[in-house]
Amino acid sequence: MLRLSGYLLLLMLFLTACTSNNKDEPKIGADGFPEFTEEQLQEMIKNHPKSQQPMPAQESSNQIIEKMESFLAKDPDDIATNYNLAKLHYQKYMKDSLVEAIQKALPYYNKVIALQADYEEGRPYYNRMLCYLNTGEYDAALNDLDRFVAINQNRTPVNHESMRAEILFQKGLEVEACAVYQKALVRYQQDSLPIHNEKIWNKRCSN
Repeated sequence: MLRLSGYLLLLMLFLTACTSNNKDEPKIGADGFPEFTEEQLQEMIKNHPKSQQPMPAQESSNQIIEKMESFLAKDPDDIATNYNLAKLHYQKYMKDSLVEAIQKALPYYNKVIALQADYEEGRPYYNRMLCYLNTGEYDAALNDLDRFVAINQNRTPVNHESMRAEILFQKGLEVEACAVYQKALVRYQQDSLPIHNEKIWNKRCSN
């Protein structure tokens, strides 16, 4: 198994690769956190159509999550709010490594997918896959990765073979994982899409 710090770095890399090209969409910074800056969080709440009160100068991420949840209580099928809440909770996991944050993110991703499976070109499947990977639900993670690939149709530049190899390796399928990782290397050479931890993979697949 990867050390926790290296594993989080891997996930940060793939979240970064899977962000939209829209310049207004929150980005993961060079250190992998935060996906949303405090200013973006404040703006998200201020511009929400259900926001009827002026914003204080600063609110914590927890307070913003609570306010967005209050919006959702009035409109449970608001797909954007569900998606943003899912990402906020996963972001908290990336910061604190608390599995409870993943458990809070999953229902929101489930709701988004139920409402619109191709929302954001399939990114909810990709992000939910990361949740399943971190909770050891490898078959579910592979299924979501397959759904993302089918829906996205390569519109989002991400080296999904590299992630598939990682899931297979964590599942214990080392030979199959190394074969898929070779495909990830080819994609990297052809399209310059990033891969992770070549040294680790060279050691894994040296036999």
